[in-house]
Amino acid sequence: MKTTTTNKPYHFLLEALRAAGMGLGIYLTKPTLEKRLFKSMHLADTGIKKTVSHPGKDRLSNPVTFELAGLGGIAAYKIYKGMKKNKKANIVEGIFLTTVLAAALVYTAGLSKRR
Repeated sequence: MKTTTTNKPYHFLLEALRAAGMGLGIYLTKPTLEKRLFKSMHLADTGIKKTVSHPGKDRLSNPVTFELAGLGGIAAYKIYKGMKKNKKANIVEGIFLTTVLAAALVYTAGLSKRR
């Protein structure tokens, strides 16, 4: 029997999130939680990277606009799906993506004011 001790903070974080979810009435297995976190973090990461790295010259054809619109659509769908099927995990995931979207929009608005 081999015990892996690599990446202890990651496993600790997963267990803490799982325990917090159980406190809210969201019961997910560890692989399911890991899969959902990976998807949400990947979406948030790409949205933030596009927002920060792209110079905002042309607003309409700006890829950041499309990226953020897509992120908003995914967040709205997650919240809708969570409310329709009464799944708290989807609502929490949608709120997380909405928060990332709001932060990116505030950052983008701050950049346009400075120019």
